[in-house]
Amino acid sequence: MGGSRYLLLFSASAIALANCAMTSPAAAQDGQPGGAIVSNTDTNDAASAEIVEIIVTAQKRSERLRDVPMSVTAATAETLASRGINSSEDLGKLVPGFSFQKTQFGLPVFFLRGVGFSDTALTASPAVTVYTDQVPLPYLPMARGAVLDIERVEVLKGPQGTLFGQNSTGGAINYIAAKPTDYLAAGTTLTVGRFSQVDAEAFVSGPITDTLSARIAVRHEYQGDWQRNRFNGDESGAKDFINGRLIVDWRPSERATFSLQASAWKDRSNSQQPQFVGYEPKDTSPLARPVDPQVLTYSTSPDNARIAGWTPGKDYRQNNRLHQFALSGQIDISDTVRLSSITSYGHYDAHGLQDIDSLVEDYIAVTIGGTIRNFSQELRLSGDLGDRVKWMIGGSYQDDKINERVLFAPDIDSSTHVGPFTFDSFGLLNDQKIKTKGGFGSLDYELTDTISLQASARYSDQKRRFQGCSADLLGTGEFTSAFSLGFFRDLNAFPPGSCVLVSSTTGMPLPGGSKSNLNEDNVPWRAGISWKPSSATTLYANITKGYKAGSYPTLPTAFDNQLNPVPQELVLAYEAGGKLSLLDRAVDLEFAGFYYDYRDKQLQGLVSAPPFGNLPALVSIAKSRIAGAEANLTLNPVQGFRITVGGTYLNTKILQDPVNPTEPFGNVGTFVGETFPYTSTWQGVVDAEYRFHTSANASVFLGATVNGRTGTKGVLYTNATPAISQFERQYDIPGYALLDLRAGIELDREHLRLEAWGRNVMNKFYLVNTVRGSDYSSRFTGMPTTYGLTLRWRYDAR
Repeated sequence: MGGSRYLLLFSASAIALANCAMTSPAAAQDGQPGGAIVSNTDTNDAASAEIVEIIVTAQKRSERLRDVPMSVTAATAETLASRGINSSEDLGKLVPGFSFQKTQFGLPVFFLRGVGFSDTALTASPAVTVYTDQVPLPYLPMARGAVLDIERVEVLKGPQGTLFGQNSTGGAINYIAAKPTDYLAAGTTLTVGRFSQVDAEAFVSGPITDTLSARIAVRHEYQGDWQRNRFNGDESGAKDFINGRLIVDWRPSERATFSLQASAWKDRSNSQQPQFVGYEPKDTSPLARPVDPQVLTYSTSPDNARIAGWTPGKDYRQNNRLHQFALSGQIDISDTVRLSSITSYGHYDAHGLQDIDSLVEDYIAVTIGGTIRNFSQELRLSGDLGDRVKWMIGGSYQDDKINERVLFAPDIDSSTHVGPFTFDSFGLLNDQKIKTKGGFGSLDYELTDTISLQASARYSDQKRRFQGCSADLLGTGEFTSAFSLGFFRDLNAFPPGSCVLVSSTTGMPLPGGSKSNLNEDNVPWRAGISWKPSSATTLYANITKGYKAGSYPTLPTAFDNQLNPVPQELVLAYEAGGKLSLLDRAVDLEFAGFYYDYRDKQLQGLVSAPPFGNLPALVSIAKSRIAGAEANLTLNPVQGFRITVGGTYLNTKILQDPVNPTEPFGNVGTFVGETFPYTSTWQGVVDAEYRFHTSANASVFLGATVNGRTGTKGVLYTNATPAISQFERQYDIPGYALLDLRAGIELDREHLRLEAWGRNVMNKFYLVNTVRGSDYSSRFTGMPTTYGLTLRWRYDAR
């Protein structure tokens, strides 16, 4: 029934736009999700420094990157390929201030300028949102296949709630897919590398009729096992990922363009296995469940990225998949007004097994499963008033349905008991229905020939319905019996297969689980001024208020108030910066300074969740702040040589302790003065490339990329008790620097390219995250040295 409703809305959008197309006059400029984006106007010499003019749609209209009065990092598909960026997780090689973490359940988390949202829940709304052609991928696991046959990527830093909606307090990542061409074009890319890696990608594009064109792209990624079990020598880590996209463009007239996009991917890769760090029981009371003495004999895994630990004989392959459909259209209603619509529907399924204890014994394993169904609709009008005013007004609607199931089986640790009654398995339920409505507008006014004012705002109203609990997912009755007898001395208090939850107000059992609503609204806004003393210089200052939606935890609980949500967070961001081109584009400089004033920031801390002990969970920090600066310098000192240096400095601090959740924190103390988790003080990227001709039809290139960051931590903890410092150090994430190298040759005006490459060529051991799963601490490592060859061929009939 729900799918039929979405199909009707999808069709209605197409019909409405088509009707407008039959009666509309001529053209207005708007931010189309495609079109020509790179103009090699500065040079036609393939061996010279690659100076390109990138056209972006960061403000939902087409404009030069260096004219956009905000901090944006943009790069072409060629730049991404040369730096080995095949997924969003790799963007740290390009974007200073971007970082990626992996939760204990293996879910991705993105941070920009220290702003992100780390939670184990599939239902977690991110603080950095991802789009493909402005079509939302509202939950980060859905973004796995976004880097396929793209034209460019735009990374917008700072709150983006006015044009891209809430849940973008950190920023937004927009991938622009390569579009169908009006001529025949085709290409293939083949990569072979270490660990039996074989990646193959191909596309075909061209006209079908005079008004219809299409482009289809497919990619398959394969890699053999790269991890070894320290206990028995087994191997794991294989990758098996297939991805595809079809785009059909229809141009019924010069005034109208429609694009239908269908994409799908399937991931059957193995879950990455974490390394064992240490054992520390959550429950140290006299009634604590006894530990297997064998656990106490294990030492921390060696500092070798390939060495991990897991229980053999289990299937650790994921079964995650996504299919999404999107219809977009642009109609020129008049010479100065354009109507745009974007309608999309996506369905994501997840299933995977993760070893939590990182040991050969079968103590704790987690099966993560769930579905996400997402429908979104945006409709907007944009245009010009004279030569000095650009305006936009629109509305949006999003409907999400999420069903999450997390099964702990087995789960044998110190806290899996209620008094003397033990249990070996249980599950978590988190079902949410989320409806978000919004209206937005923007206005740009050229006060003079060089000074412009910008303003934008959005009203968002979100209604979130939640139902969840800890539950007897296996239906054995062991979990429910332990709580029935331990809490009520009544074996039938919780029937087998039911939720296990106790009312914090009445003390009575709630076998149906917790049901509640979180209804929030907000008005993010942005005001700015920019000055262009010349065509090569832009200086700007912005004040932005942004919001991120509240969230319900996926957390083992016994009492309903442990499932209370954290409220929406609010940030007031101040930023000033500039973009300069000097010495005839021999020097390009971008810089910005910023200050974020936070209220109710959502961070991951440790919360007491009896009888399960202290658990990582969301806390709402009453007051905190981020101060920082960033710069990106591109030099073209001589013909053929280019070097780019980018860096970000962050200073984060908690200014006031949390006021929720209602349960006491696991460690007595204060958070005041502590820094944010996953926030390095310094991050930097350096990339250099030299190109030279060997003949009239061939050029050789040599390149290197270094990206690094200082250390941080994987959890928010108090600063008052020295006795827990050794425990806290288990969550440290040391700093690191990684070196990538590349060399190759291009023939026939870049239609044929052969590249040899190496990633992390110094085989630096580094950590992606440190986590705690029950009594066990573990860590996810980055990849060891990889190397290989990539052959790329392109053809077009022009």
